[in-house]
Amino acid sequence: MSQYGRGLLLSLALVFVLPGAPPPAPIPKAQPTATIYLTFDDGPLNGSEDIDDAVRREQIKINVFVVGMQAMANPRLKSYCQLYETNPWIEVGNHSYTHAAEGYHAFYDLPELLLQDFLRCQKALHLQTQLARLPGRNMWRIKGRHSDDVKSGSACADKLFAAGFRIFGWDLEWTHDSHTGAPVQTVGDMLYLIERRLSEKRTVTEGHLVLLCHDEMFRKVWEETELKELIEKLRAKGYAFGHLSQYP
Repeated sequence: MSQYGRGLLLSLALVFVLPGAPPPAPIPKAQPTATIYLTFDDGPLNGSEDIDDAVRREQIKINVFVVGMQAMANPRLKSYCQLYETNPWIEVGNHSYTHAAEGYHAFYDLPELLLQDFLRCQKALHLQTQLARLPGRNMWRIKGRHSDDVKSGSACADKLFAAGFRIFGWDLEWTHDSHTGAPVQTVGDMLYLIERRLSEKRTVTEGHLVLLCHDEMFRKVWEETELKELIEKLRAKGYAFGHLSQYP
């Protein structure tokens, strides 16, 4: 057989699997470089319905932490909370009933009353999870991890955890203007900060980053929002998005 013929047979053998030969090994899927947990506090507010619609279209997992008093303020806001509860891409957590009535020091002086405040929110909104976040506090109480940003509220966090709540703080906050609700940092700023935190391993759990946002930050048409742009850039870099119920 000529050298050309042998070369042709060899090429065909590489393309076709001979009878009885084991199948080729599957190509492993690329693993995400890290998991991002997008979380939104203080809803329902104007803009909550836009977030609900956006995550249904984008099919991206997020968590929201709602305030009971806010949801019960009027039928429209309560309907936004119900949208959240029926959206499979959203996990709804407890952010208290009164949000401390903006009096944080008094709120955190009485752990038993704080627990009752969270239980009231749980009951009023028929919440299906025991995921919680304390108003104005970056505290964590999940299995094997305990972290406080300040001393005030630590006993309350312990009380909630003992009652069965999993308490989540955050690794990074996307801050906003308190008057307009507009995001302060640009999308480029946030992408840089996220990647730096992950590369420097400055998150509560390595390879997992919890990002704090607020409902009122994203009132524009979804196609024009900074959030949509950030999601697209994170996806392009191979990051996954998760629910806090899956947080390791």
